[in-house]
Amino acid sequence: MEELLKQLNKPHLRLADILPLIQDAETLPYVEVEQKGTSFEGRPIYLMTMGGGKTKLFMWTQMHGDEATATASVFDLISSLESFPNWYRTYTIYIMPMVNPDGAERCTRHNAQSIDINRDAIALQSPEAKLLRKTFDEIQPDIGLNLHDQCPYYQVGKTGYPSTMAFLAPTTDVEKSITPARTIAIGLVAKMVDAISTHIPNCIGRYDDTFSPRSFGDSFASLGASTILVESGAAPNDPNRQIARKMNLIAIHQTIEHYPSLALQEEMTSEIDAYFAIPENKAKTVSSLLINNLHFIGETSYQASISIKQKTRWCNQFYIDAVGDLSTMAGLSSFDASALTFDAGKVHQLSSYTKITDDSLRDWLQQGVIQFQGENALLDNQSSYTLFYNQPISANENALVLNAPAYFLMRKGDSVVAAVLNGQLIMLD
Repeated sequence: MEELLKQLNKPHLRLADILPLIQDAETLPYVEVEQKGTSFEGRPIYLMTMGGGKTKLFMWTQMHGDEATATASVFDLISSLESFPNWYRTYTIYIMPMVNPDGAERCTRHNAQSIDINRDAIALQSPEAKLLRKTFDEIQPDIGLNLHDQCPYYQVGKTGYPSTMAFLAPTTDVEKSITPARTIAIGLVAKMVDAISTHIPNCIGRYDDTFSPRSFGDSFASLGASTILVESGAAPNDPNRQIARKMNLIAIHQTIEHYPSLALQEEMTSEIDAYFAIPENKAKTVSSLLINNLHFIGETSYQASISIKQKTRWCNQFYIDAVGDLSTMAGLSSFDASALTFDAGKVHQLSSYTKITDDSLRDWLQQGVIQFQGENALLDNQSSYTLFYNQPISANENALVLNAPAYFLMRKGDSVVAAVLNGQLIMLD
């Protein structure tokens, strides 16, 4: 299984990516695999069962088809279970490793009916939601782990740190009551955060606990399971979220280790205090790249910061998200441009075959060229970068355009010393 696990280090996972691991897991003596049902388009949905203990742990992933990080983590768990002596006597573990294979195939949040399965816990209009609820009712789990991905642009409170992991012990009513089952979930989150903090200090948030009865986490919590929402987020230089993948595994290990003692613990004041001390997630306050205090020179001169974001996690397209005073934002990567001046760059019209390498691209950029125009056959891009080729040319040489592709130059005096190519910062001096 170890070699197969390495193949899950990729931006997105579809059913075909995990079928070899399901088949391999089925050969293990402690794993049973059952096709539990099918998706709207007829793709199989599996339930994997391990152990024979009294305590029932149920976890499900990729309810949103484009949220695949924890799908890799649950297979990491299966591979690591033997590190817990006698786990099978305490637990029966149930894993549904891809609730929404149709959405996974399309790389979309919704299923093939365009239904958000995690807003279908009451109406049950999707076959996937019906199957998930039916499975829960059959298992009657003590613990539910609702494993998701979150937007890469969440921040931990106002700290400037990205929310690489976020947790929530869902409430069961609008009053946000702390029921006995929720108390155990809160205690488990406190244990998870304590363990994970040594790996990603300052990068753990607490998800919004507004009651959402249409969502499965809140619904299952209302049915008595100690339910935990786990949200995998972004980290610097980690496009495939392998850091969050590892943190998920640590969190699940903490559940296995600590649930028995927490279930018997009468007083959990310290755990509750620790849970509510976790900073809240703040949405859309982080960028992929934040260029700070760049000078713009023209008839009207000004200084502004630039937020650059990715169109979607799965595509290699970055755009200008915001320009101006961005002092409330942070970046997965940031750059102080206070000594530099904006340059929109020139367009080079190709008239003959041109090969672009990393070295020659640096030469073009230093000459002030950032865009190429011409017949597709004339440009041979062998560089490590995505070139700005045959795209609409901005009419404004002294300003950036919102939602436009993230390409521009930065000068110090007469010299081009830095460039942004498709959201990637390149230093030239």
